[in-house]
Amino acid sequence: MYDQAPIKYVMKKLGKLLLILIVPLFINAKDTDIIKLRDLYYKASTNRAQAEVFFNTISSFSAIDKSLIEGYKGMSFMIKANFDFNPYYKLSYFVKGKGFLDDAITGDPENIELRFLRFCVQTNAPGFLGYSGKITEDKIVIKKYYPTLEDVDLKKRIKDYMINSKSCSKEEKLIFSK
Repeated sequence: MYDQAPIKYVMKKLGKLLLILIVPLFINAKDTDIIKLRDLYYKASTNRAQAEVFFNTISSFSAIDKSLIEGYKGMSFMIKANFDFNPYYKLSYFVKGKGFLDDAITGDPENIELRFLRFCVQTNAPGFLGYSGKITEDKIVIKKYYPTLEDVDLKKRIKDYMINSKSCSKEEKLIFSK
């Protein structure tokens, strides 16, 4: 009979090697998915057909954090409202989207991306919708976490928006120009 120790040793090393090779693939898939989702969101805001694509594909991004999916789902409803002609459906979609986004933020209040999404909506929503009460709060969270943000894609998107935002002072814009 032969000793099992060398086989166990080889299997252990092989397991570690597989982890080293496979785990980065999952991490990269998640990073790629979130960038694809953001790109779809940006395209959806300018085009009705892209808005439908965005609305219909949100649930296919299973590798992304649930709170982000919920927030982007809310955004898809609000974008859908933007392209609908019927005032009843416009308001209905907006209110539903607002609910998803606010619930996502309640579940993950320090998520800079969710706060950024809400900041964007609130700084652009018509006043009669009454959806501007969290602009200052969201801006505080964004300013707090922006300097430590490691997601290069998100950091660039936030920087580009905040530097051009009428809701940011000159001093605040300096935070984002670094």
